[in-house]
Order: sequence, then structure tokens, then C-alpha cells
Amino acid sequence: MIQHIERERGQGGPLVYLAAGDVREAETVFGLLCRNTALPFRLAAFMAEDWNRDLSPWPAPPVFGKEGFGGGGAATLAWLRQSYLPIVEKTPGPARFIAGYSLGGLFSLWAFYESGLFQGAAGCSPSLWFPGWGNYAAKKSAPKGVLYLSLGEREPLTRNRVMQTVGDALRSQYDLAQRQGLRASLTWHPGGHFQDPELRTALGIQWMLEQQCNPSPDSEYD
Repeated sequence: MIQHIERERGQGGPLVYLAAGDVREAETVFGLLCRNTALPFRLAAFMAEDWNRDLSPWPAPPVFGKEGFGGGGAATLAWLRQSYLPIVEKTPGPARFIAGYSLGGLFSLWAFYESGLFQGAAGCSPSLWFPGWGNYAAKKSAPKGVLYLSLGEREPLTRNRVMQTVGDALRSQYDLAQRQGLRASLTWHPGGHFQDPELRTALGIQWMLEQQCNPSPDSEYD
């Protein structure tokens, strides 16, 4: 069983599913959100048993070290749909979002495109260098909603040739989201991949909450 925790700020707010690395990360993100916004929300954080296996949308070879990616994202998404959502959503919210950092950010974007379950996704420093992502996203029909993307300015400045592509991949994803009619945001943060991950994640979630409270004229939240 995948570990999970639920936290609530106020009543009647959107549901935010967070692909977190551990409980500490989830609690930190929740605390930052409570400190930086007065908007109500519920946070439902889930922690993968095996990060590279459970959050990768399809199998891929290693890009650093010897550990590859097991492609267990479909099983994790099935668990969300069949087991976790029914637990959390005994009291439904006005919107359902998903967010994550790094590979959790990639999983969040993939789940948004793949499932149609979510009205928005925040990919914070998402692993868009992942082999095959660009072709996948370009061929999918995006659901109506919002999309938040962010990256550290120094993240493409790595010796790893695969990961060097992440900046261009993020720009391409942002351009694609706009063509697909999504309400999208692209933010560049100072520093590298490991600088302020919880804060970056909280900022992405906060942006989605604000969009739900202030929808565009053609938004499905009208």
C-alpha cells in the first residue's frame, strides 16, 4: 500500500494531490501554503514506494547511475483512481489538481494528460528530459484546465547530456500547452535542481489555487 497523508486548510477548497518524496516534504509544502495563501484547500499527498519505478510513465534506461525507470506509473495512476480518490473524496471539492517535483512533476503532467481526472497540474522542475515525453505530449489531447511549469535556471547546466535538454523541453511543453488551449504559466527560479524544492512546489500549487478562484472567461470553472 502506498503511504499517504491528508491535510486541510479551511473548508470547501480544491483538492490537491501531491506526489511527494516523503512525509517531511509533504508537511513542509502544506506549511508553506498555509503561510503564503489564505485560500482554502485540501492536500492529499502520496509517497511512492520506489520513486524511479512508481512514478515513471513507461520504462526507460538509466540516465545517471545504474538504476533505470520501471514504468510503474500506470499502476500508481490506477491506485489513485481506484483506491485513493474514493478515500479522499467522500467530500468532493470544486476542483481537483495534481502536483509534484522532479520525477513527481513528470508523473503529475503525465497523469493530467493520461487520465482526464484533474483540472490542473503543476510540474515543478519536472523531469521533461525523460525519453519519449515530447512525442507523447504532442500526440495527446489535453483536457481543459491549467498547467504550471517551473525550472531552476541552472538545471540545464549539467554534464549529463540527457538532462541538458530539460530547459528546451520545458519551453516546448509550455508552447504546446498554449497551443492546446491550456491556461499555462512558466516560471524560472534561481539555482539548480535541489534548491528550495518544497517552496517551488508550494508556489506551483498556490498558482493553481489562484486560477481556480480567478478563472479566465472561457474556463471550465465558470
